[in-house]
Amino acid sequence: MEKLEIEPFLQTPEINFDPDSGIMTLSGKSYPADAIDFYRPIVDWSKKYSEKPAANTELICEIEYLNSASQKQLVELILAFRPIHENGGKFVVIWKYEEGDDDILSVGELIEHELEIPFKYEEV
Repeated sequence: MEKLEIEPFLQTPEINFDPDSGIMTLSGKSYPADAIDFYRPIVDWSKKYSEKPAANTELICEIEYLNSASQKQLVELILAFRPIHENGGKFVVIWKYEEGDDDILSVGELIEHELEIPFKYEEV
């Protein structure tokens, strides 16, 4: 399986998903004009990866800003990795947020509570 790399643009985050290491990084701002179109290939890639994941999988989210449409698609993205967790594999979301950014922290906590998938929080 090939790496998935998408360069950041004005309204879209950087994506660097490495199937060999199991490190998946999503960083930056996310408010594309069409969040479904932007995230669809990322979610599809993640579903395929989840069929034969690395021994440990980390989804590192370092989000500066996201709109509600992106938040919904981020939930879909995390759900694509859920089979790893459900099948006894090691999967964790590492949610990085800027010091004092309670809004982004709250988004992570809300998603964690909704999906019941383990999160680790890192203030940067």
